[in-house]
Amino acid sequence: MSGHQDKEIFFIKRKKKKNIIHEIYLYDQTLVKRFIKISSWPDMRKVWMLEDKALRRLKGLPVPRTYGFVEKQCNGATEVIYAREYLDGAPIKAFVGEDVESLARIMAQIHQRGVITRDPSLENFIKTADGKILFIDFGRSIILNPKNPVFIDYIGKELARLRCHAFLGDDELYNRFQEKYFEFIPHSAARRFLIRKIGSIRYLEFVRKHMTSRL
Repeated sequence: MSGHQDKEIFFIKRKKKKNIIHEIYLYDQTLVKRFIKISSWPDMRKVWMLEDKALRRLKGLPVPRTYGFVEKQCNGATEVIYAREYLDGAPIKAFVGEDVESLARIMAQIHQRGVITRDPSLENFIKTADGKILFIDFGRSIILNPKNPVFIDYIGKELARLRCHAFLGDDELYNRFQEKYFEFIPHSAARRFLIRKIGSIRYLEFVRKHMTSRL
């Protein structure tokens, strides 16, 4: 009997959002995502395509390898099977000082390739056994030309999300991260100023939105 026949497929979770059923499975070191679009409306974001495209752009960095996706029609529904590498690591409950350099490095590397994750929340990061911080979910990402002027706005907004949703408002730790981040990614003084300014404005917007949602 061949080795692959001995391995089991593990069901991880299932959720339904509007007209999309999303299931996740683990087979060996491969994460398999199954999407079933049960109706044509509303037209949902093709997260499998976004993730595949981003991971291809980031090839060579410490991110999951993508194995692509297949799409087919089945009984009036659209079914998509997407597979990517599964990376071992522990979930992160909160960032601490020792995480700052590794986090700054991986975010700078991702941004240098023109990829914006758009969802840098704690649940999308893991910590490896040797202490490295990795980002693992690119289902909401977009790719831009780093020379495009709007790229600065996207970075500022990304860092604001990170400050709000990953650093949870820990300004001292975030400031340490930001300084290290700018060491790893080349920006002129003017671009750094704009990124900081945009990030601060966006952060206040996120905080106000969060506070309003709790009222």
